[in-house]
Amino acid sequence: MTKNKIAAVIVTFNRLELLKKTVKAVKNQSRAVDSIIIVNNGSNDGTTQWLEQEPGLIIINQVNLGSAGGQYSGMKYAYESGHNWIWTMDDDVVPDTNCLENLIQANCNCFIKAPLRYEIDGGVFLNDTISYDLSNPFKSFWNEIITSEHLKQEIIPAVGITFEGPLIHKSVIEKIGLPEKNFFIYADDTEYFIRADRANFRICIVKNAKIHRQLQPVNYIQKPDWKYYYIIRNIIIIQKLYGNLLVKSIRPIIYVLRWIFRCKSFKQVLTTFRAFLDAWTYKVGQ
Repeated sequence: MTKNKIAAVIVTFNRLELLKKTVKAVKNQSRAVDSIIIVNNGSNDGTTQWLEQEPGLIIINQVNLGSAGGQYSGMKYAYESGHNWIWTMDDDVVPDTNCLENLIQANCNCFIKAPLRYEIDGGVFLNDTISYDLSNPFKSFWNEIITSEHLKQEIIPAVGITFEGPLIHKSVIEKIGLPEKNFFIYADDTEYFIRADRANFRICIVKNAKIHRQLQPVNYIQKPDWKYYYIIRNIIIIQKLYGNLLVKSIRPIIYVLRWIFRCKSFKQVLTTFRAFLDAWTYKVGQ
C-alpha cells in the first residue's frame, strides 16, 4: 500500500452534465487519485447508463439517501477499502488540476484539509465558518464567517467547512466515525466537522487549492422549498448535540419562532413545527 492511497468520493443525483465535469476534473488531477468512487443516489436522468460505460470508476448505486447518505456510503467504502485519505465532494464542484496536489503538500499538520471555494463568477465563496457560538443562545450560531481578511493567510484555520472538496485522513473516521446519514441533506457536513473539531482534529482551508462551484447558492429564506424542513431540523439537532445547557434549551425555540415568522403559508407553519418536533426527538444513528 502506498503511503498516500487516496480515494475520491463523488455523490450525485440527477445532475449528469455537472457530474461529467466533476469526474473529468478528478481524473485529470496532477496527483492522480487511486480510486474514484461514485455514489449514485437513484438518479433517473441517464446518469446510471453513463456511469456504466465510463471507465475507471467504482460505482455504488443506492436509493436516494441525500447528500448525507451518499457521503456516508462513499466514505465507508473508501475507508474499508484501505485508503489513507478520502477526497469527498458532490457533483456540482470542479477542482483545479492541481487542487489535490496542493492539498496534500500543504504544510499545516492537519488531518482535514479543504480547498478554497470559488463562485461561478470567479470570486471567492465567502461561506465557510471560522468558529461557531454554542454557548450564548441569544447570539448567532455562526460566530465568525470567512472574510477577505482571512485570505491574507495561506492556511486558514476553520471549523465549519463543507463536503465540497475536503481531504480527510482515515484516522478521523477511526476516531469519530462516519457522517450522520439520516440528516439526508443540509448541515451533515456542519455536524461532522464540529464532531471532528471536538475530537481535536485540526481543520484548515488551503488557499492555493481551488475548487469551483457550478451552481449559484440558494437563499432558502427567500425561496423556501422542500429542503427547508431539513434545514430547520438539522440545525436544531446540532444545537441539542453540541450546545451548552442554555443553547440546548433556548436556541431551538428562538430558531423555530424565526422560521414561523418567515412562513408564507399555513403549510409552511406546519412543516416548521414538524421539523422542530422531529429534531427534539431525533436519535443519532437511528
